[in-house]
Amino acid sequence: MFEFITSIFDTIWNAFIGAMNVVFLPLVNSMDPALFILATAFIVSFIINLATKFLVNQDRMAEIKEEMQAFQKKAKAAGRDPERMQELQKEQMEMMGTQMEMMKMSFKPMIYTWVPIIAIFAYLRYVFDVNGVYHLANPAWNGAIVELPVIISKILFIDIWHWIGGIFYRGGFEIISGTVLGWLGWYILCSMGTSMLLRKLMGIK
Repeated sequence: MFEFITSIFDTIWNAFIGAMNVVFLPLVNSMDPALFILATAFIVSFIINLATKFLVNQDRMAEIKEEMQAFQKKAKAAGRDPERMQELQKEQMEMMGTQMEMMKMSFKPMIYTWVPIIAIFAYLRYVFDVNGVYHLANPAWNGAIVELPVIISKILFIDIWHWIGGIFYRGGFEIISGTVLGWLGWYILCSMGTSMLLRKLMGIK
């Protein structure tokens, strides 16, 4: 039974990789890895934000955020006054329900986007991981995708990223420079930047 399931998984995986290679492998072979990952992060961020734009009520989301900010100001103004804090307890219970509503709204796009996002992420790993497509084509490559200016690497705590990666990721590239990012770190950085940009351009609350 296990072998049968494994066989089905391998068939699906090979079909997926074959389809992705038809579309993306020419780009992998012709583009700089940093630019390819940046473009991929942009595509993923666009998919997520597009789903958020159409699946989440933006006006209601803005209202919820305003309500939460107003409550936080009231709670801060109340300080440690027991009477005022007691008055806010009922409103606090209502805010918990509002927070739950916001969480449900935020999770709605994930229902539609998690499969393509995982698929794209898996393909990036297939291409740029140790012994991946790019590594096999360039055996001397040490996994470094981009080198950041020293000041930026210090602000982003790149050394800590590498330390955490060394704990959870064994048998991979050993990037020891505190200014260098591998494919995963560069993807995360690009994803954060492109997501923030697209949210502003698309008017997402």
